[in-house]
Amino acid sequence: MSALSRITLAVFAAALASSTPAIVSAADAPQTNAVSGATKKLDAITGATKKRESASGAIKLSETAEGQKLLREMVREFIWTGPTEFDGVKVGGGRQMFSMGTADQNIPEVITAELTPDYDEATGTFRFYGTTAKDSGKILRASRSGTGISVAWVKQLREKELKGYGWNYYDSYGISMLTDLKVYRGSDLNGDPAHDRPILDKLTDVLGKSLTTIKEWNLLWKFDPKLKGKALQDAKDFEIRDFLTYEDIYELTPRSIIVIGYFARPLMVNPNNAFVYRNYAINSNAKGFNLKKAPGYIAAVRDTNCENVMTTEKKLYNFLDGHYPRSDKRNILNRLAAYKNKVIFGTENPEANAKPTEEGVQLVNRVYAKKFMTAEEVDKTVAAAQGKKGAYHWIDTTKRESMPDRYMVTYTGRDSNGKPYRVDLPNWNRWFVLHPNNVCGIATRQTIEYSK
Repeated sequence: MSALSRITLAVFAAALASSTPAIVSAADAPQTNAVSGATKKLDAITGATKKRESASGAIKLSETAEGQKLLREMVREFIWTGPTEFDGVKVGGGRQMFSMGTADQNIPEVITAELTPDYDEATGTFRFYGTTAKDSGKILRASRSGTGISVAWVKQLREKELKGYGWNYYDSYGISMLTDLKVYRGSDLNGDPAHDRPILDKLTDVLGKSLTTIKEWNLLWKFDPKLKGKALQDAKDFEIRDFLTYEDIYELTPRSIIVIGYFARPLMVNPNNAFVYRNYAINSNAKGFNLKKAPGYIAAVRDTNCENVMTTEKKLYNFLDGHYPRSDKRNILNRLAAYKNKVIFGTENPEANAKPTEEGVQLVNRVYAKKFMTAEEVDKTVAAAQGKKGAYHWIDTTKRESMPDRYMVTYTGRDSNGKPYRVDLPNWNRWFVLHPNNVCGIATRQTIEYSK
């Protein structure tokens, strides 16, 4: 994978730290009292992710076992780099730069560090490994803080990855995690074989899979091929003990992972902002109307992303093709589209003009059209609203069933100058979800929870 810009959310990570659960620390890590404010009862606060998850898409992967697996594998594909080479030696793992937030003695701290993920497909669990200079202050303070550690990684796509579409803040994806932390230090090894063996075996596995972030480790972890059995293990033990004289190794175990995939976002029109999105309007009854050439349709396709992210002819989106190419059904975008198809159309491979199942329509309507009104009812409601914020779903019976503006949303409110407005737009989100072979409708914010 080519070197691409990474945007790490240090402030976001630090902010999350205050809500992170307690951590697991090394046996010899000094202990202090929990942060003094930790027991103070706070006003009820709901995280933005929890608030927005309910409205970020009709299809929530977290609600099924198959979807949960797909959600976990989204995380793996997000941070996938594949093996690299260093001085002609192949280096495993996949290092990425993360930001970590924690607190010690009520003082917040942010750490920026390389981490390498280890994903266990059988259990669906992640571990993240890093190394730091021996007795590094921030990591050791994080291990004793009592507040845990928050970790964030975000990628924001650039113009070369969105050919013809330009730079857009919303073309991004990432993860943030609440994690436990364990630090392995040289002082953890006390010479007692019964005590040291589990630690040495753990680090043999970690270092043997190139899960440390020291790039020269692959050159250090080379042993005489004649060594076998105990002799080989003794050599590995020696290398580990030597390594721990100048480096500490730490392991992060997620308790929860927030997965953000704005590349599949719906249109974010609502009564607060609808007056600035009039360009999404169309009139399919207009003489010579051509949907694919209509400015409103072009704008909606551009801004919703969930439709054009599947476009292959121009290769507009290649940011998740590193592990598996788009031609491979294992590609994460292909798998997301197949999952959406199965939920809405009852099959992973529907025809281009397939009709959704009744259950699929009901699922979409619960999020994008809870109640349909008549045009007359909407007119009366809008007249009485006098600038009050509202969103009203209705069916325009003068339009063909196949057209987006058959199913409409009317928004009311006041614009930036305080003047009442009415904006009538096609229900684009509903329209895109009810068409096959795209990733429309999949929630853009979802949470993976790991029970302890």
